[in-house]
Amino acid sequence: MAAYGRLRAGFTLIELLIAMSIMLMMLVLAATAYQLYTDSWKRDLSKVEQRYQAFRGTELLLDAIQATLPLSVTNHGGRAYYFLGREEGFTAVTYAPIHQTGSPAVIRVFRELNDNGRFRLVYEEASLVNTVLKDADQVLPFSYRAVIADDLPSLSFAYYGWDSQATQMAASGDVDVAISKAPQWFDEYDALVKRLHPEKLLIQLGDFRLQFDIANRNRINALADYENPV
Repeated sequence: MAAYGRLRAGFTLIELLIAMSIMLMMLVLAATAYQLYTDSWKRDLSKVEQRYQAFRGTELLLDAIQATLPLSVTNHGGRAYYFLGREEGFTAVTYAPIHQTGSPAVIRVFRELNDNGRFRLVYEEASLVNTVLKDADQVLPFSYRAVIADDLPSLSFAYYGWDSQATQMAASGDVDVAISKAPQWFDEYDALVKRLHPEKLLIQLGDFRLQFDIANRNRINALADYENPV
């Protein structure tokens, strides 16, 4: 009887198989949980990286716009400022471009429809590192493009300034004209036509407004033939 009791103290093959099956199931569950955790971590890390890049791109765009400076160029034999503003975007000269830093660049900032019928904010850059911008019709190498923001419900631009050089000059010497013809906001602002550069720039992203002051060089006669500072 004692020998029989000692034999019963071990595991049967079925018990061993059951134990191994349970251990295998636990290992599979643990591996699956670890894989799910790893995938979730990678997704979260990717989202953090995307958000950081979006924030960084927005920050650099703000710097580029704040560094916008009126630049005089030749236009049909005269002089005018290089700036074109439309409701859908603008073209200007900046001294703090995003891509090719250390030299001025012509930038285009505009809206573009995405596949969902919403808007994306696009930035394009043509560096002036090896180019001197002299003429309004000059062809420029726009070689850099970046999407700053996407999936925006609405996106528009506006420009604050005088409606013409004649109005500005008249207002400077006439109080009544200055009151009745003050600078105002425009959906379009063509500095080549107005012979003036806008004083402010507004980007409306949904309910969020970004407003920038632009360096004022309108006191310089844009018709005068002086050396391009670029």
